[in-house]
Amino acid sequence: MTVVEIRDQSDMAQLRSEWDALLRESPSNTIFLTPEWVTAWWSAYGSSGELRLLAVYHDGVLRGIAPLRAKNVRRYGQTVQALQFIGDVPMDCDSDYLDFIIAPGYEKRVLESIHRHVATEEPRGTVLLLNEIPERSPNVAVLRDLAQAHDMDFTETEVPCGTVRLPERWDDYLAMLKPRFRTKVRSVLRNLENRGDVQFKLCGNAEELDRLLPALYDLHARRWREEGKPGVFRGNAKRNFYRELSPVLLDRGWLRFSYLEWNGRILACQYGFTYNNVYSQLQEGYEPDSEHWNVGVALRAWSIREYIKQGVSEYDFLGGMGRHKADWGAHTKYSKRLLLAAPTPGNVLFVHGPRWEKAARESVRAIVPERLLATQGAGTGTASSSGSRLRQMAASFYVNSMAPALLRSVRERYQFSFHPTISCRKRLEGGARIFYYHRVNDDNDPFFSATPTAVFEAHMRYLARHYRVVSMGEVSRRLEGDSREMVVGVTFDDGYRDNYEHAFPILKRYNIPATVFLTTGSLDSGEPLWFEAMAEAIKQSGQEYLDLEFDIPRRFWLRTQAERLETNGQLFALLRELNDTERRTRLDEIVARLGAPKQCERRGKMLSWDQVRLMKANGIDFGGHTVTHPFLSKLTAGDAAWEVAECKRRVEQEIQCEVDLFAYPNGREEDFASSSKDILRQAGYRAAVTTIWGMNYRSTDPMELRRGGPWEDDPALFALKLDWYQFANQ
Repeated sequence: MTVVEIRDQSDMAQLRSEWDALLRESPSNTIFLTPEWVTAWWSAYGSSGELRLLAVYHDGVLRGIAPLRAKNVRRYGQTVQALQFIGDVPMDCDSDYLDFIIAPGYEKRVLESIHRHVATEEPRGTVLLLNEIPERSPNVAVLRDLAQAHDMDFTETEVPCGTVRLPERWDDYLAMLKPRFRTKVRSVLRNLENRGDVQFKLCGNAEELDRLLPALYDLHARRWREEGKPGVFRGNAKRNFYRELSPVLLDRGWLRFSYLEWNGRILACQYGFTYNNVYSQLQEGYEPDSEHWNVGVALRAWSIREYIKQGVSEYDFLGGMGRHKADWGAHTKYSKRLLLAAPTPGNVLFVHGPRWEKAARESVRAIVPERLLATQGAGTGTASSSGSRLRQMAASFYVNSMAPALLRSVRERYQFSFHPTISCRKRLEGGARIFYYHRVNDDNDPFFSATPTAVFEAHMRYLARHYRVVSMGEVSRRLEGDSREMVVGVTFDDGYRDNYEHAFPILKRYNIPATVFLTTGSLDSGEPLWFEAMAEAIKQSGQEYLDLEFDIPRRFWLRTQAERLETNGQLFALLRELNDTERRTRLDEIVARLGAPKQCERRGKMLSWDQVRLMKANGIDFGGHTVTHPFLSKLTAGDAAWEVAECKRRVEQEIQCEVDLFAYPNGREEDFASSSKDILRQAGYRAAVTTIWGMNYRSTDPMELRRGGPWEDDPALFALKLDWYQFANQ
């Protein structure tokens, strides 16, 4: 026997024809050992200097291939050089059934030759980590005997895999399933196949493949994100592997990439291949927001039916076995993980450590009470709570000391920077920080969040004592001039009645000017703003869920308050993406589907014009916030012009005073367009505020002023962070 070692990928190509012939003859014939698979895998994952592919010849004829690579592996403080199969990546394996490729009858001679070569050519102490060998492989018994004959340490671990033997007819396959699951499969598949907007397909060309691979990556990641995990496609290596492998599998007729789409949108896909009349399921992904349609179940059922038509005899789920596979009729078979190592001192802990650790754990469980063991993982929450308490104590100490007063002059004259190095320099220009609030009340209603009255008063008290608070008109004038003073402005959005009932007395008490941006349509009608009407419908609905076919089919759960709040946020985010006409249509559909509220709690929650005039007479300014609170970026130019101009006209009509300040509804970058600024100027506005975080300077666009909301309910933390933000110019 002659062993030829291949250490360069280019040399593997010269072996291809002999490799193909040997693999077809070998009992280890799986797709994971084909030249196509191994070459693509090495291109994506291989590292220079690691390749150790061994070709074993007898009388000039190739009789064995050991597709190996060298890798340093660390375990229990020991680092050893290991030889592993190409394709084996612990915890992230693409290749499930790996093995030595050996002609029948040559197993013992080939493996003996490989052992001699490894013992001679590799460093002493090199171990063989041979994972995922099918239990039926004749090489398992030979390796076991080889280890014993050469006095090597040997461990053997079973890995369960799930597989289904497919009958010749679909109805016979369904009969294999348990009655309840069989009914589900039939129902789900029938329901979706009867819809004209749903299609099931198999990838048939390169153009489809280019569309499907990104969809697989995205759907797989979205599916696992639901469980707080990143999914396997987070790195470029795996994507590169699939990008290189898939066209090859497609060209060879092995690829089976099925997918389900609704109105042209892919909702589920399953990636696998057929080889030797066996289908292997490698990866899949489905849209978690469409889970109520059971798109994953439907696609697997359709795919299995198609493979039965094609004469496929086995559906292999590959590594792992669980209930979701057993439901589909899978039974368990096993792969082997073998470890062979010379009994050197350095290898002892590496080889036997896992067994010793398992025995130690079992001994501890036998001795230590179960209740004590249960407390081992309970420290995280306590530590977090302790950290929060410490921060609150530190903030309270800071606020109640002389520090805020003593530091005010330093804060106003100097600014600190921490990137790339810590530095301090004198302020060369003034600036303005603008706060925005919405509701101020003690209703404690999570659907209509508000700043508690006591918290709002604590904020205003601290601002009045330690900052220069000026009107928004003064903020604009200072930013246009050359003032070096740092000032603060206070604003409110929408125009809620509680601004008059709760915030206004506090503002008067501390002599703080403020500006309220009014949504005039709701002030005139007394009706709630559109997003409040939706929130109220969600809050009061008697349903357990709401199904909508939005961008995709979605189910929104309403079983608990937490689910209703989550649904409210999800629906708002979806409506934010629509043009205004579609938003209104969808909003009407949502409210109608939820059912009319028993009583409209939000009616009459806005300011009256009499309250507006009274506040104006006592130093409170007012600005525009549109008529109906739309997303300006989603309006036509004509509709946007009407919203801002009509709002301005209406406020000026009621307060008999010019209005030249505007607040963008919602106020994020995506909520207004660059054209919105021109529309505002044409309407006569001089400045506009956003909800984009940051300080404002002379260089800040007056039509895009930054604002920040009250970031802490704890007044002491609010004060400490505010002073820090001022020091650091954040």
